[in-house]
Amino acid sequence: MEWVTYLSPSGGGERLGAVDDGDVLGCPGESGLAALLDAGPAALASARARALDAPLEIIAEPEARVCAPLVPEEPVAVGPRGAETAVLPGLVRGVDDGVVSGARRARVGLAAVSGSGGARDAFTIACLWSDASGEPVQLTLGPRLVTADGLRADPECSVFVADEPVGFAVLALAGPWPTGGAHRVRVLPLVETPSLEDGDEVAVDAGELGGFGVRVGSRV
Repeated sequence: MEWVTYLSPSGGGERLGAVDDGDVLGCPGESGLAALLDAGPAALASARARALDAPLEIIAEPEARVCAPLVPEEPVAVGPRGAETAVLPGLVRGVDDGVVSGARRARVGLAAVSGSGGARDAFTIACLWSDASGEPVQLTLGPRLVTADGLRADPECSVFVADEPVGFAVLALAGPWPTGGAHRVRVLPLVETPSLEDGDEVAVDAGELGGFGVRVGSRV
């Protein structure tokens, strides 16, 4: 199952949407992805069925303004097992939120999102932005969140700066994930860009997980 959290053009607030055949189908009800993941696979399937049967609105996916699929209440664990760092929830943004001025490097990889049982129930693209000193300044998640049963194979990810390829990686679903703590979202960065400047364009293509293009400094 493929999901997004988007800004509704009719109501203006954030709304859960099921992605189906290139469209975003607004999901009836107030539950977000965090609550549905906690409730389990049956709740996710039921929410998707409601969206397909009676969508609140239908938007072509490229035209939807997406937010981060979810923003956890606890810090995000970033890095391989034994070398993880914690990124505060206040730094999490969606791909349409732009990138803060002063970001000088991006580390792109895979984010695993768990439900109440702690299993890696769903995945999304992650991009950690850091300043010249290496301090995190933003963590971009999205656009899509795809449940584990919806991924047929390890996604492949290509990263471009100013249309030039700078890295490629296979996003291994069973990689060396961070351990310990009550982290809902865990990130494995795999591709690092060269040094960036404000105005540089960074694009990511990750197959079933979707992709995005952003300009450094487009969020102020």
